[in-house]
Amino acid sequence: MTAIAGIVRHDQGPVDRGALERMLNLLTPYGRDAQHCRPMGSAGFVRTLLRSSPEDALDQQPCIDTDSGWTLLFDGRIDNREELAAALELDSARLSGMADSQLVLHAWLRWQRDCLPRLLGDFALAAWQPRNRQLVLARDYLGTRPLFWYQGDGFHAFASLPKALFAIPGVPRELSEEGLHDFLCLIPLLDGKTLYRGIQRVMPGQCLIIEDGHGRTETWYRYDARTELRLARDNDYVEAFTERLERAVARRLRAIGPIASELSSGFDSSTVTAVAARQLAARGQPLLAYTGVPREGFAERIRGGTHADEGPGARAVAALYPNIEHILVQNDGVSPLQDLDFDVEQLDRPPLNPCNAAWINRIRQQAAARGVRVLLNGGVGNMTISYDGRSLLPALFGRGRWLRWWQETRALLRAHPGVGWRWALMHSLKAWAPQALWSRLQAWRGTGWNLADYSAVNPEFMARMNTATRARRAGIDLTYRDVADSRTTRIRALQLIDIGEYSLAVNQIGLEARDPTSDRQLVEFCLAVPEAQYLRDGKFRWLLRRAMADRLPPEILECSSRGLQAADWYEGATRDLPRIREELERLAAHPSAGRYLDLPALKSSLDDWPESGWHRVSTERRYRLKLLRGLSAGAFVRYVENDNR
Repeated sequence: MTAIAGIVRHDQGPVDRGALERMLNLLTPYGRDAQHCRPMGSAGFVRTLLRSSPEDALDQQPCIDTDSGWTLLFDGRIDNREELAAALELDSARLSGMADSQLVLHAWLRWQRDCLPRLLGDFALAAWQPRNRQLVLARDYLGTRPLFWYQGDGFHAFASLPKALFAIPGVPRELSEEGLHDFLCLIPLLDGKTLYRGIQRVMPGQCLIIEDGHGRTETWYRYDARTELRLARDNDYVEAFTERLERAVARRLRAIGPIASELSSGFDSSTVTAVAARQLAARGQPLLAYTGVPREGFAERIRGGTHADEGPGARAVAALYPNIEHILVQNDGVSPLQDLDFDVEQLDRPPLNPCNAAWINRIRQQAAARGVRVLLNGGVGNMTISYDGRSLLPALFGRGRWLRWWQETRALLRAHPGVGWRWALMHSLKAWAPQALWSRLQAWRGTGWNLADYSAVNPEFMARMNTATRARRAGIDLTYRDVADSRTTRIRALQLIDIGEYSLAVNQIGLEARDPTSDRQLVEFCLAVPEAQYLRDGKFRWLLRRAMADRLPPEILECSSRGLQAADWYEGATRDLPRIREELERLAAHPSAGRYLDLPALKSSLDDWPESGWHRVSTERRYRLKLLRGLSAGAFVRYVENDNR
């Protein structure tokens, strides 16, 4: 994987080499295997490389075609190399001598922007044509690799992270109040907005075309919300799904050195691990599987529907595959704030879930120490391979298919004794109830989510930013109401993911994170599968359960609870209370943090620090969400603004 950056001057004056070198220095931690800085008259480009695939040894960037004048910077991985080469009429001998970046250059020269839908994999790219002064920036359909840009006086600049843009004289490093507000309120940043004023990002599935100093945006990828796959038999869906799943995993096993996976007790990571283990076993290769677990002896009672220790389920998966080396990684009482400043710096933004940072960082560090370059995960599986089908009931209810609704509801209640008719009826009704009525009903029943319960945003800041209006414009329902059209809902969720900074941050540890559940062809297939294939006879995730029936153990297939990651997080936080108080004092003394954060509420939460009951919903909202995310946002405010003083 690569971190990239560049500057293009529209007055055709020379680019400041010193600015390029500063950008290079800031991005080097994300690509320590090779660095390159190339001034080219009125343009200049930077790339740093982390080698994770065999072909990365051939990578020489920027890629330049002297005949056409096109220059290409490519950050990413191409998963359909053979298919793309065939379309380009490149034989296997030529393909074997090409890095992914060079292959993409050939595709760009043949099809220009029309090549983007042909590229399968995670990527961000920049293409520069000096003859007509055109710069094109693009990202993959899911935004797995990041790309930011800035328009200055007479120039455009781009970089994998905003921090590299601040190395350019005249680019201000200033906080975006709108961006911080939306982060605190869990409102997605749309239309290319970021947490920095004046810095914009290329959105997933889009490209930015800059000509003569003026830019326009084009969308090259659109999800299909209408197409529904119709196959003759239920087993046909299983066979088609299995074929695409196998291919998605295989594409991500092209790697240097040993391969590892993040293995929890959930369906997604278990599925990815099991499929990868089988494929690697056929090659005679091992798979390292890492599982985050609480300290030994941890026995806190978790609320119904969740379990604290994911070790037993993960061990059962590993036991089925002799080539899996299973490694349990304990948190050991590490405070969730221990690495907060480091995480903010490496992400160039506040982490959304600092609670999970401790065990995630430990897994990655241990994997890197073993020589691992590729770490598999199942990040978007909930929206794809393990979608549970829960929207089937409201869909049947709203379409008047009462008999089928009654049959599926009865089966669901038999399979899940804790679920009652009242839940099933409310679940089916609320998707069709008018928004105003549903909001009033939640308020009357006391079941709604009050933003102040889980967000550290200052109420005065909310009033100034008009939170409710901003949420509506972003298409966010702050009452968290389920809807019957699951395909549209899942597409919306996928459109809002944008994990670019998180993906790049892993490179700083020396790893590349790869998610087979985000494979574009697999995702498109899963979205087209009818709802009834995901919920049948009371079984959620019916499609995946059938496909993995002989590959996953009963501990996973028959598990009805969800693993709670970092279940013992509060033990480390309790030991770290003096530091947390000190951090709040620093924020109180900061000139602007109090304008954005409800610091009195955060201080009050320390005064009310619980001695037990940490897994009550109200307690988790107040501490795991509100307090930790508030501290994360505060660390980011200090990170941005302290550098200006």
